[in-house]
Amino acid sequence: MDPISMNIYNTSNLLRMGGLASGLDTDSIVKKLMQAASIPLDELGQQKQFLQWKQEDLRDINTQLLSLRDNNVFNLKLQGTFLAKTVSSNTSIATATATTGAVNGSYTLNVSQLAKAATYTSNQITATTINNTGFDVTLTLNNQSLVIKKDAGINDVLTAINNLTPNTGVSATYDSGLGRLFLLTNTTGTNSNINLSANDANGQTVLSNLGLPTTGINATGQNAVFDFNGVTGIQSQTNNVTVAGINVTLTGIGTTSLSVSTDVDKIFNSIKSFVNSYNDIITKINTKLTEKRYYDYKPLTDAQKQAMKDSDITLWQQKARSGDLANDGTLSSIYFSLRKAVSASVDGVANGSLSAIGITSGQYFEGGKLYIDETKLRNAIQNNPQQVIDIFTKTTTQGTTVISQGVAPKLYDALNNGINLITQEAGGSQYQFYDNSFIGNQVSDINKRIADMQDYLSNLEQKYYNQFTQLETYMSQMNSQSAWLSQQLGGTAR
Repeated sequence: MDPISMNIYNTSNLLRMGGLASGLDTDSIVKKLMQAASIPLDELGQQKQFLQWKQEDLRDINTQLLSLRDNNVFNLKLQGTFLAKTVSSNTSIATATATTGAVNGSYTLNVSQLAKAATYTSNQITATTINNTGFDVTLTLNNQSLVIKKDAGINDVLTAINNLTPNTGVSATYDSGLGRLFLLTNTTGTNSNINLSANDANGQTVLSNLGLPTTGINATGQNAVFDFNGVTGIQSQTNNVTVAGINVTLTGIGTTSLSVSTDVDKIFNSIKSFVNSYNDIITKINTKLTEKRYYDYKPLTDAQKQAMKDSDITLWQQKARSGDLANDGTLSSIYFSLRKAVSASVDGVANGSLSAIGITSGQYFEGGKLYIDETKLRNAIQNNPQQVIDIFTKTTTQGTTVISQGVAPKLYDALNNGINLITQEAGGSQYQFYDNSFIGNQVSDINKRIADMQDYLSNLEQKYYNQFTQLETYMSQMNSQSAWLSQQLGGTAR
């Protein structure tokens, strides 16, 4: 925001010596003349400041409208938000989450085998140099060439194996305390394998030094095996399975019930979050629309600020800024469209208003703030979920024409319209390079007028100084003539 300053038109740095002939305080006189002449410039600066305050407040409101639309209302347009499920189980056997397609109820899960990775543990390694053959040795690991350099130690072997992990799926670790090499696949199931073999006698020597059979090793992982609701012998390469819309992670052997139910807390919290965000913005808009305007308090100029305490400046500016959006037409339109979207009944839905599920408006003086009857809303989510879904999401069309909308799509459209209206009036962002909004154009016009006024005042100041210079010239000439006359008259008298 640009400061409002007085006499910023004066670009002259000349040292003036006024009043030598006339005895007048020229600088003081010109300064007072310019203070009077610059009043319109100060008024332009105040107009600009007020517009910028208004623009800032509108953009701040727009940011909240965007947040409400994208973080809350968008999710409430989706039926999946209201179909959230929760699953209870014996977590020592399985943990589970449910997709929106899971049907509420109890399911039996019996796990007889967990999926495991392929593993192999060597015998104790005693050799310090693993490849003591005097040559580089090539082994084959899962159809990949594994090169063990001459004189390689155990750490060199680990590096060689782990460098191939992206291609073989096999990782290696070494426990120096146990003196053993551990091989492990990074996936589970029967498709996971460790096939390590030697190509010649030197390779067999290396395998022997690693505590492995000279004939090589062949290890395979195992599948998970489980029964689900009477379907037996189901196998999976991993312990993460999806059955009947339930995402299950198998954790142990045994039998457990998977109880699927509506996740009332999650759905309730989504609605509560929306109501809180809606109340924040509706309260803010109502406050700005009804805020008192103090017409006697105008934005301060720099000269005025210099004569005031910081605390007084803050209080003054608060009053000067107050009411910048009072009764604003754009904001009023947005305010009433938002209230209408949440208060209207949804066509085609029995008891199709938010009040039917425990969301009501407060007293008239609260400006449209919403309140939640938690017991009533939770009961509706639990026992009449379709009513909740329809109130928020139902859209009825005839061909391509929308006949009626649920609260969420109706409010989403109202927010979109409001965001566009504010963008047209105040611009989209304070950081945008070019602002072609209504207020932006007003500020731009004032900037041009300020520039013109500064040029005019600069010329006017120079004009005043020129006039006083001319006056000094005339006064000097008159003083000279007066002195000459006085000299002549004095000479005649003698």
